[in-house]
Amino acid sequence: MRGFLHDASGMTRPFAAAILLLAAPLHAQTVDPPPVLGARDAVLGGAFALGALGALALDRPLAERLQRPAGQRNRALARTATAFRLLAQPGVIVALPATWAIGRLADDRGVADVGLHGSEAVLAAVVTTNVVKMLVGRARPAVDTDDPTNVGFLRGFTRGEEYRSFPSGHTTTAFAAASALTAETIRRHPDARWAAGVPLYAAATLVGWSRMYDNRHWASDVVAGAGIGTIAGAAVVRFHHARPDNRTDRWFLGASRSGGRWMPVMR
Repeated sequence: MRGFLHDASGMTRPFAAAILLLAAPLHAQTVDPPPVLGARDAVLGGAFALGALGALALDRPLAERLQRPAGQRNRALARTATAFRLLAQPGVIVALPATWAIGRLADDRGVADVGLHGSEAVLAAVVTTNVVKMLVGRARPAVDTDDPTNVGFLRGFTRGEEYRSFPSGHTTTAFAAASALTAETIRRHPDARWAAGVPLYAAATLVGWSRMYDNRHWASDVVAGAGIGTIAGAAVVRFHHARPDNRTDRWFLGASRSGGRWMPVMR
């Protein structure tokens, strides 16, 4: 266990295993493409919104509990929190574009596809999260662990990082990657839904816990970030595979569909 905690690379195994599963090609879709965001996304978003509201009651007690001296002095917990924080940022932010680049260099469209769509999901989720952070202007628990209601509209623009707590950016990043990789896995290997989803979402959940342990986010910040990331990952993958000739895929994957097979684009 101690070796695992010392080796942050071990935390990346769920993501690496999922990427390896995703190299299998996809078949052409013949149905009308669904909307980018549909009723299912609205229901999921509503569920996460309710979850974040419910977590408001836990913000203060959880923050106080996680900041108890005994827990903060626990070296195993501290190292685990650091490992999962780094897994999300910069880990995911570096690994997904690198996956796209490796796929392109190796002429493996399956790998490049995963890296591109995962990167787009993270980008969309992080941009959304940062906009909300600026608008809400919520103080981080490190500012005052006793006051989770310290919010000021637009304060995130003027008061800096300490007032950009809601939602959690690291959690958003981790859940966007988990959601996108799980969605890509299911498209190629439907029977691997649980085998891929459980470790990916478990790792993402621990990223959220790490931000609470480090006193950088409230519980409701983490739930909201998880919702944004989950919806973004699924929506980006759905959009691209329902529209296989979209401009972004043509530009960055260098291929288009012809007769159900991927053919090189004439340049």
